[in-house]
Amino acid sequence: MQLPEIEVIFSCSEDNFLPAVDVWIVIDVLRATTMITRWFELGGTELYPVRNPDEAKKLISDLRERGSDPLLMGEVNGIPPEGFDLGNSPAELNYKIVQDHYCGVISTTNGTVALLEAASSGSPVIASSLRNASAVMDHALTLGNNIGVLCSGRKGRPCLEDTLCAGALVDDLNFRYANKILMSDSAKIALTVWNDRGENLEEYIKKSDHAKFLEHIGFSEDIKFCSEYDACTVVPMLFNDKNEHTILRSVIGSSKPHAERIKPLEQNKISHPELEPVKKINDPFEELLQYTRKPSQYFYIHNHSHNNYNNHKSKEHK
Repeated sequence: MQLPEIEVIFSCSEDNFLPAVDVWIVIDVLRATTMITRWFELGGTELYPVRNPDEAKKLISDLRERGSDPLLMGEVNGIPPEGFDLGNSPAELNYKIVQDHYCGVISTTNGTVALLEAASSGSPVIASSLRNASAVMDHALTLGNNIGVLCSGRKGRPCLEDTLCAGALVDDLNFRYANKILMSDSAKIALTVWNDRGENLEEYIKKSDHAKFLEHIGFSEDIKFCSEYDACTVVPMLFNDKNEHTILRSVIGSSKPHAERIKPLEQNKISHPELEPVKKINDPFEELLQYTRKPSQYFYIHNHSHNNYNNHKSKEHK
């Protein structure tokens, strides 16, 4: 049996070459992918990621001409651009706001750019935060066992919080396969950061440059919210809509948390001869949906053949 593989790219920049993988997991803990996850937690159905405010405003105009009433949200340097309905604060997003708009458009400095860069590879793309990390890995493994993790980073450079979340994903995969996975050096570095985190995720993330910046401009509550681990089972994934716009939809999950909110700090010393993952107890209807999705439903830009669907079972963290 082929060993599972995981690659981590520490930041999204024009110089990055994205290798061929079965699925990309994109991270922007502070705050885009946490905001995206929260949107679907609260019942949002569609969310369009775009690269910049100009594209966002144009798309909003097009959607309104077609009879939609989307919410325009996002940030430039942490602040909502002029004319936006909302910023990029998951702590400020609430049920009433989402229920008043069945769809939204989001533009952020790093996160939405990274999502679209990953999409250009032709592989399926999932948005991950700390809040939905285990659920994301559950679903990623239904798409293949060669997994790429793209951190949005900050200003084209690595950032602590995204590297931390990447390490959580690496640790999760390593646990599921009894320490028998192939890791790139960057994946090993991310895992080291995760294992160094200490007991309090929020305090660890507060050490990052971006967290200090968010505190300075008044978004301390976002740091707390974004530091919650496995708080939900929502899995946002990229598709093309009927007009060939890139769109996020939740493929599975809900706002119910996993039974275990945080993994133990100790290294998992498991000796197991097989590579089959330990079974994870999930909602049977959610599991059925995972294994019955057709390849044609997933997001592709190019005609690449990375849709390697494997019948992996999910795993439970103890």
